[in-house]
Formats: sequence, C-alpha cells, structure tokens
Amino acid sequence: MNYRKCWAFLAAIVAGLSYSAARADDAPPVEECPDAMSWEREHQSGGEAAHAGGEQIPAVSEPALLEDLKLRVEKDQAARKRWLADKGSADLTSAVDSIDTANLAWLQKLISEKGFPTAAQVGKKGVHFAWLLLQHADKDPKLQSDLVPVLEQRFTAGELPGNDLARITDRVLLASGKPQRYGTQFDWFAGDFALPEPSKLAETDAARARLGLMPLVDYVCTLRKARNAAMTPNKSLERTRDR
Repeated sequence: MNYRKCWAFLAAIVAGLSYSAARADDAPPVEECPDAMSWEREHQSGGEAAHAGGEQIPAVSEPALLEDLKLRVEKDQAARKRWLADKGSADLTSAVDSIDTANLAWLQKLISEKGFPTAAQVGKKGVHFAWLLLQHADKDPKLQSDLVPVLEQRFTAGELPGNDLARITDRVLLASGKPQRYGTQFDWFAGDFALPEPSKLAETDAARARLGLMPLVDYVCTLRKARNAAMTPNKSLERTRDR
C-alpha cells in the first residue's frame, strides 16, 4: 500500500466526521497544543456559535442527494475504522478498496450529470461529504485535479472549509510530483510530521493564512496528538478530530 493510499485511509478519520462547517481549520483536539488552542479561540467563527444558538439551517434543494452522500461517507468511515484496528487484514484492505471503487463510479456519474454539489443542493455538510469522497478517489487523479478549481470556488463562496481545499490541493500536487503548498500530507503510519526548513515554512504558513488555517507547527502538533490517540489500543477513534 503506497504512501498516498495510507494517508487517504486516515485523512477523514483524523478529520472527524462530526462535521463543523464553521471551523476555519478542523484540527484534532488540542488540549496538549496550547498555541493551537489559542489560535482556535481567536479564530472561532461566529457561524458555529449562531448555529449552536438555534439559528435555522437553510433547507437544501436535494435532500435525497445529501442523504446518499451521508450514507456513503458513513460506510466509508466504518470500513476505514475497522481497517485501522487491524491494518494487516487483507480482507479489510480489500473492503476499503471496494468501497472506494464504488464511490468513485458514483461520484463520476454525479459530476458528469450535475457537477460537484453546491451548498444550495446539499448544504455545507453535503459539500464536505462530497469532498471526502473525492479525497478517496485516488484511482482517478484527473478527476481530483480537474475539480480543484471548482473547490476553490466553493471555498470562496463560503461553502467549503479552508482545510478541505488545502488537503485536496496538496494531494493533487503530490500526485503530480510537485511539492505540496499547505503542508497537509504526512506519512501517518511512520509518524513522520517533520516541518520544512524555515524559509519554506514561512511560505507554507503564508499560504495557509490565506485559507484561514492555523500555522503549520500548531497543525502538526494536533496531528501528532491525533495519531497518538488513534494508535493507542482501546482508545476510541471518535476522540480524534481533525480538521
């Protein structure tokens, strides 16, 4: 299993599917990362607080599509969590691959007929779900690459979190043999969360800031904590949130 695939298996689990559209950067729990905690307090969006206060979420025009996306993502995540608990199982690896293949075919058909979903159609949650399926569409790198400009539009419109855009952008760049821009992709299993050299780090942080994301050193701290929790026996993966 290659590096890119290993990250694909873990990316959404680390992201945590208890979706929070208003978060600027969906980092894992940050109790052990005080700078990340401080950053999140300072950048907490008012939108999340408004929803918590009872603001009504607009109705979507395609609730059946939203439900389909939700069910596909739930199946995706359940399979990945089983695989993470027994990474040596060929059957579990095959199950994840089969789900990815089926979701890819479904996503290709959806995009050819309707395009990538909008918030008006499926809400911000649904846009995030569609993004996750695209993240796991490594068997069609052209599809991933072609949709980056569309996801940039969704981000500009406030329909997609910055970290989602950063992740798909970095995946596409790495797949084409280019350096990543936002520093979102690491070798999860090896625990390799090395930071770039200072000048490159400054460049990366500038790019992350343009998407409203926390500095890379703080993000890496949250990833290390998430990995420690996920790799510790008998600890629930639900305690690791991402992005």
